[in-house]
Amino acid sequence: MFRGPRRFSRLRAGAFSALALLALIACRPNGSSPASRSSVTLRVGVGQVPSSQGEGLTGLAQLLTLEGLVRSGDDGRPQAQLARDWRVSEDGRAVTVNLLAGVKFHDGTPLTAPVVVDALKSTLPVFMGPAFDDVDSVSASNSEQIVIRLRRPSAFLIDALEASIPKPGTTLVGTGPFIVADAKSPTEMRANPDYHLGRPVVDRITVQAFPSVRSAWAELLRDRLDMLYEVGVDAQDSLEASSQISVFNYNRRYQYVIVLNPQAEVFRSKEVRRALNIAIDRNALVREALGGRGLASSGPVWPHNYAFPREAGTLQSDPAAAARILSANKTGGKAAKVHFTCLVLPDAVTERIALVVKQQLAAVGIDMAVEEPGMNKALETMKNRQFEALLTTMISAPTLLRPYRIWHSGGAAGANSPTIDAALDRVRHAAAEDEYASAVAAFQQAMLDDPQAIFLAWLQSARAVSKRFVLPAPEPGRDIMSTIRLWKPATGDLHASRN
Repeated sequence: MFRGPRRFSRLRAGAFSALALLALIACRPNGSSPASRSSVTLRVGVGQVPSSQGEGLTGLAQLLTLEGLVRSGDDGRPQAQLARDWRVSEDGRAVTVNLLAGVKFHDGTPLTAPVVVDALKSTLPVFMGPAFDDVDSVSASNSEQIVIRLRRPSAFLIDALEASIPKPGTTLVGTGPFIVADAKSPTEMRANPDYHLGRPVVDRITVQAFPSVRSAWAELLRDRLDMLYEVGVDAQDSLEASSQISVFNYNRRYQYVIVLNPQAEVFRSKEVRRALNIAIDRNALVREALGGRGLASSGPVWPHNYAFPREAGTLQSDPAAAARILSANKTGGKAAKVHFTCLVLPDAVTERIALVVKQQLAAVGIDMAVEEPGMNKALETMKNRQFEALLTTMISAPTLLRPYRIWHSGGAAGANSPTIDAALDRVRHAAAEDEYASAVAAFQQAMLDDPQAIFLAWLQSARAVSKRFVLPAPEPGRDIMSTIRLWKPATGDLHASRN
């Protein structure tokens, strides 16, 4: 198991919270009580978004209330959060995690190792999927130290420690900067007075759900909201033109893919699936379907991951080569006609992507029919493999744990390919960083040689915030929610957010 600060060995980075929220300093005279300061409310609007993207009211509440032992950086490297540090044994079969001292859950219960052990026993099997077989035991050495013993070294264990830690028996009682007033309806949150990075000065957050992003956007323009949590592609141009609103773009960890079913007659040939992948001009798709707000996919691996195989193969658009492959793929002495049905969720952006893909495939003689089955039917057909192709979004970043859970046999889109399984198992059990990078490159190549999907584009999204709030300069591509505790009101605009 490889060592050094990048993954498994001791990490003394101090706790860094990507989820802390809104610092607003209210001036008060000397000797006045804390209760005498003005109460500040942040009004957040959430539009309807696909549930597969984990957004909406519950997603926002989890972001503000729950934390994990670690968080994954954009490059896939772990960073300390509720863990102070960790150490991996010489044989790679034991990981010792030391907790931050003095952290409390929202109800005042101390965050202790026995409590975290109970939480991990529930969350790790779900978060790790089949890779949880590597875990032998999880126990507490004392009140601030956890020991996880492994049957064999696992490169995915530390990645999995980003799983949120709610208090056992609850869903939204965590250690984050805000406390949900009612877990059954998470539309109001208040500041956590005992937050371990310091109490947010914003006292109250109200969240309002809207039937669409467009309707939430209209309320922001009317000055009835302070923030639009998720800006739709269609709304960004109008919001960016506003002198009263700042729009912050960031890279999402989802990508659009068309999952192909190799068991379907039309896709049993690897050559046909390769032809579909190289027939697509992904840069054109990003321009035409996403308004330029996306990143062309180069395969299943997150391109910002530190182990991304930059010297290995990547997807390249070559429609002429795709046409040649298809013409050489003959049945009964004749070139095979490629016709298939792609299931598409009823969403305006997804529909545009499907139209662009359909047009590009038609240019090389492939006929893609589009069908909108609805979310429930699409999930059911995916589970039962009763489809030819399915256009969807998948969270595939920043670590390799998520692609493992998707593409390994038995996963969400299980490839059922010995070569792909072998490459992913090499990633899972890599014992050194160079071995890990080599395994990631092998996985990327295996997916290009035997495509299980048409990889299209990584999502870029945006948050919109009233200029009544001043935000730290964001890192390029990073979500502003990671610095939200440092926000402060613009001078003279405190009244705009008071209730």
